[in-house]
Amino acid sequence: MELSFKNILVVGLGLIGGSILKTIKELNIPLEVYGLDLDEEVTKKANNIGLINNIDNQLKKIEEDSLIVFSVPSLSIERAFKLIEDSFNDEKVIFTDTFSSKSKLLEFLESNTKVGEKFVMSHPIAGSEKSGLANYNSLLFKDKLVVLSAVNGDKDNKKLDRVKNFWELLGSKVTFLDPEEHDKVFSRTSHLPHIIAFALMHYLEKELGDDVFKYSGGSLESYTRIASSDPLMWKDVAVSNKEAVLEAIKGFKSSLNQMSKLVESEEEESILEYLRFVKEVRDKRLKKDS
Repeated sequence: MELSFKNILVVGLGLIGGSILKTIKELNIPLEVYGLDLDEEVTKKANNIGLINNIDNQLKKIEEDSLIVFSVPSLSIERAFKLIEDSFNDEKVIFTDTFSSKSKLLEFLESNTKVGEKFVMSHPIAGSEKSGLANYNSLLFKDKLVVLSAVNGDKDNKKLDRVKNFWELLGSKVTFLDPEEHDKVFSRTSHLPHIIAFALMHYLEKELGDDVFKYSGGSLESYTRIASSDPLMWKDVAVSNKEAVLEAIKGFKSSLNQMSKLVESEEEESILEYLRFVKEVRDKRLKKDS
């Protein structure tokens, strides 16, 4: 597989950004590696552990072909771009990201068209409730899906292919969605489950306090695991994908209300029919995608 970049610069050295750099190192991918973080102490730490070439956020201009990856909370894109705006050759750069929502990124790119012309949106479906550089993982992207989206219907297949090849070198499988469909889908499959987990944990803490996990048998810990995710990141997701998230919450409330009415009715056959249906469709969908 051809690698068309000489350099990579990762902006945001948390779990995802750190894991990108760690994977490149572990796989001996021939790239000059650079990294920046909104917290310069994190940049220095990444240099100390051998992940990046630069020692701090004072990065010299990179003249050769480069991929610049933004892996910061989605509402920090403007701050992140200011860190690197003098660090690359305009003619020899492609930008991508790792954001799980694209609407605010699109707004930024629409007001910065020269950046937008060089941008391919990426969303690696990989992660953990554990955040920060200390939790990087060289296997984070292995066999995981990465969703690419073109900016404003851009049909530059060469640019898309270069970004696609990069993610495949990290071990990922790549698919494509337009950004509006991306945000709608992930508001249901990712953003809503996280919001439910946060809300459930909030409710249980109010109701049970110290006894929340005392009688759970482990299932509650598994179910609410994602409520330990990075609050800053998920605040940004909720704000940046507001309309789709609110629509998803509304739809979930409808299903919860339906279940509530069934329980209230005490109609055992109706309850059983509902539960059987849900079990069957879940099992079928998982089997189909396995």
